[in-house]
Amino acid sequence: MAAAFLMSPPPPDWRIRGGANYKSVARPKVNPRRAFSEWLALAEAIESRGGAVSVLPPPPRGGAEPLTGLMYTANAGWLRAPGRFRLARLSVPHRHAEAAYLRAVLPPLFGWQVEESQALWEGQADMCRLSPTAVLLSYGVRSSRESVDEVAALLPAGHSYRAVRLREPFFHGDTCTDVLSGKTPLFMVFPGAFATPDEYRAAREAASGHAEVLEIGEADALAYACNSLALGDEVLLPRGLSAGLRRSLVQHGYRLVELDFSELFGKGGGGPRCLVNELGANAGSALASRFRDLGDALRAQGEAYPEAELGA
Repeated sequence: MAAAFLMSPPPPDWRIRGGANYKSVARPKVNPRRAFSEWLALAEAIESRGGAVSVLPPPPRGGAEPLTGLMYTANAGWLRAPGRFRLARLSVPHRHAEAAYLRAVLPPLFGWQVEESQALWEGQADMCRLSPTAVLLSYGVRSSRESVDEVAALLPAGHSYRAVRLREPFFHGDTCTDVLSGKTPLFMVFPGAFATPDEYRAAREAASGHAEVLEIGEADALAYACNSLALGDEVLLPRGLSAGLRRSLVQHGYRLVELDFSELFGKGGGGPRCLVNELGANAGSALASRFRDLGDALRAQGEAYPEAELGA
């Protein structure tokens, strides 16, 4: 089955509002048209490699503050079973309004039942899928320890999990852990992102039974190497990773597709994996709002986006 993803384009007035991560904290000015082009390039790259992208419709405005974080859809939640979407409960205030939008749009668009989370939990960004039946659940910066228990209770029978605690500035698991599931499965990880050496050893032990462990350095971690998105033996990754890491990935049989995320990651702090919500085996075959049908309209929409830089 082709990989299926949920994505949400940045709005025409996208800007940095929260400043909640190490990239966005300075609230730099951004170029909305360039940001949209980066998003579009990722969606096109996924579709051209056989993936399926469903696009969320733009939220109504009506004087409300723009949902500038909604495009980082990894944080939306988790399609935990066919037709059952577990809604994230985000920790940063400027993203709280996303929940009401998702409650309103997901049931009529996809027919999904939306379930609420009680604990602070930032969705798939703190779920690293080690195999079809094993997952790392991270917490400690944005997601709470209680979220691990909630998510673990919803895993299908026969699934295993390991809880691991992170430290700043690695605010989500997808900033420091990533599984590339090609012919040579790799668990990319930055050991220094974990709260203690014991936490890292637990993550490594959990992953080693499913993939070869590839430790990366801090510079590559901060450049979002672990936020890369693997599609078979191809890896969509942000520009700026070290020559050594890129060479290692090629030696392991991966073909690299480097994409420019100077706005969405360089200023906003979210890379390829942040920008998608993976729907997995629960997606079904009748996804609505497909990018393949909306692509031309989206491209035309992007041409009308402002190029003048917008500030907070």
